[in-house]
Amino acid sequence: MGFEEVFPGSLREALDKVTRIPTYGERGAVRLVYNFLKLSKEERLSVVESLREAAESLRPCRECFILTDEEVCRICSDPRRIKRFICVVEESQDAYSIEKLERYRGVYHVLQGRIAPLEGISPEDLTVDKLLERIGKNRAKEVIIATNPNAEGEATANYLIRLIKDRFPKVKVSRVSYGLQFGSIIELADEVSLEKSFENRK
Repeated sequence: MGFEEVFPGSLREALDKVTRIPTYGERGAVRLVYNFLKLSKEERLSVVESLREAAESLRPCRECFILTDEEVCRICSDPRRIKRFICVVEESQDAYSIEKLERYRGVYHVLQGRIAPLEGISPEDLTVDKLLERIGKNRAKEVIIATNPNAEGEATANYLIRLIKDRFPKVKVSRVSYGLQFGSIIELADEVSLEKSFENRK
């Protein structure tokens, strides 16, 4: 009896589906699925139901593109937030990591990725045009570039800085850096390092 005959079809399909998630290769998919299957049946079904609800209800905010279950997220719709300060991040999870600090009172703009030529991702694939539109609409005072401190994040930051300074020469453009090591990821940074990088932006 060959491998294909003994390997459960449902397990093979689950592994295949997980590898379609960005950053999940075969090894990552195997770890995720097998650890998931160690849960009790009730816990597994609960996780699946939560993911189903998230898949059906979450969508990008109409204004800033952060994932939300409303047309306009609670940050953008909050009248206490200062819309003249815009923090630019790669993904929604980066914005939520900064929100945990409870120090920043401006708004966010999610690029939905970063410039990565080797992966075929160009500025046109991101929400750059919408960012420029918001800078003008909000009469922004400062744009804080909080892309990840790695090669792609730095390339994205440099591109945005040049673009914004050219289009809006009076707008202050800063970059978070101090406290975060090169090659790190914002969503995984500890709160102390993240707070330092934000407070000491240049």
